[in-house]
Amino acid sequence: MTRKFFIGFIALFFLLTAFSAFPPETAAQSGKAKKLFNDGEKLFSKRSYEAAITKYAEAIAADSKYPEAHYKKGYAHFSLSQYDQSLEELNTALAQGYKKPLDIYHLRWYVQFQKGDYDSAQSDLQEAIKLDPKNTDYNINLGEIYLAKKQWHEAMNIFKPASEANPNNADLYYFVARAHYGLGETAEQQAAASEALKRGTKYVGESHFLSADAFQKIRKFDDAVQNYLRAINAKPDLYEGYVSLADLYRSLNQFKNAIDTTNKALGVFKDDGNLYVSLSWYYSLADRSQEAVEAGLKAVQLIPGNSMAYTNLCRAYNDTKQYQLAIETCNNALKISPEDGETNFYLGRAYDFLNKPETATKYYDKAVTGLLEFTKNNPDYSDGFYLLGNAYYAIRQRGNAIAAYRKCLMLSPRFSKARYNLGYIYFLENNLKAAQEQYDELRKIDPPIAEKLKQAMEKK
Repeated sequence: MTRKFFIGFIALFFLLTAFSAFPPETAAQSGKAKKLFNDGEKLFSKRSYEAAITKYAEAIAADSKYPEAHYKKGYAHFSLSQYDQSLEELNTALAQGYKKPLDIYHLRWYVQFQKGDYDSAQSDLQEAIKLDPKNTDYNINLGEIYLAKKQWHEAMNIFKPASEANPNNADLYYFVARAHYGLGETAEQQAAASEALKRGTKYVGESHFLSADAFQKIRKFDDAVQNYLRAINAKPDLYEGYVSLADLYRSLNQFKNAIDTTNKALGVFKDDGNLYVSLSWYYSLADRSQEAVEAGLKAVQLIPGNSMAYTNLCRAYNDTKQYQLAIETCNNALKISPEDGETNFYLGRAYDFLNKPETATKYYDKAVTGLLEFTKNNPDYSDGFYLLGNAYYAIRQRGNAIAAYRKCLMLSPRFSKARYNLGYIYFLENNLKAAQEQYDELRKIDPPIAEKLKQAMEKK
């Protein structure tokens, strides 16, 4: 699963206020330019940034070599999150010999970080550290850049000693947890996130998210669910909180909860195509096929370049017996991702339903190849093994199908569809004891599916 984090900057308040209270000294400028600059300063002090930008621009027009005006215009653009314009003005100020380069490095690293230019941000911070080595905030900010660059060891080398030297700074424990997450140190990640919460970090949602992720990895699913819920309650715009919680519900066979969580996310992230991709999948798993079609259509509309939008819509068309539409939609997905195993499986099913077994088998074979690659690259994702089991069963390799379903259930023991399929294959293989065991498990976790398995075996 892809994880995204909202990295915060503990020195941001300092960044926003440190230089705004004292206007920089100006060189000898023309009277007109100085007056315009001073007018801009008055507007800036009132946080009328757009108006201040206009005055600074007029000052620059009156005197093109005016580094102070370029600097403050860049600062005003920064205050409006206009990072491209801010960077241009800050660069000009430095090139024109602005007398306080620390001011520029102090601001420009953050601008470049926001633009995703982490190397330039790091370079500016290192220059700032040379000029102001006693400012410990710069070192912390450097650690955050290491996190963004996924240089986990370098980040840990900053945050671990910083947290030990400043045990009352709860936020440092959050950053330590982030570094442990990147290093795959699950127990340490959970401990640091818990410590951050206990000590009162302002990154409450993010810390609960890291706790939830750790609990999920060690298969304490109830704790994981509770911490994901706390994460999104504390930070309603924590995108990955919704995504991870919904997928955990999916793995726990709680499809309604997965659907409800995704719909809740759509209330925050309106028209997010990737959420509709997931929603279509969850509706299909819940046997709400028409809703799966509607969500899939929305996903295709929003992100027409995403193959999985077409793949899940293809599956939904199969489930609603619209096989020609399924074929067209799966082929659209294969134009984007030709080797995708899941898409080839659904395409094979469509041809199977249309009684074209030779064509179906061709796509089932491709499905096995693609899904073997997918499960190799995603060994902890249960659905991949579920689909691989389906593909193996379709080409009559029951032994391999059993192995795939067992792997799926090892990862997601409550995934009733996989357990149903496994029980039925055991029955076909005349392993009645193993089939009965799957039926008994299904009675505990999903009685309606257990009854279907019983009926299928009796019918056979």
